[in-house]
Amino acid sequence: MAYAFKVTAKQNIAGKIAKGMSVQCVEQNTNSPQLKTILEAFKTQLGIEIKGVSVSTSYFAVERLK
Repeated sequence: MAYAFKVTAKQNIAGKIAKGMSVQCVEQNTNSPQLKTILEAFKTQLGIEIKGVSVSTSYFAVERLK
């Protein structure tokens, strides 16, 4: 079963992702999305690609959607 998550940036990231920007991610389990999944969602949904910068999942708030 797939689970949907809303991922929102808690802070500005690499000058490209502003605090408050959000995307939706889908995972096959109830665990929070992995960083790779989050960054791919920003690339496909908003056209924002982050490379060469240290980014952590702690920079994002994750909310499971119903």
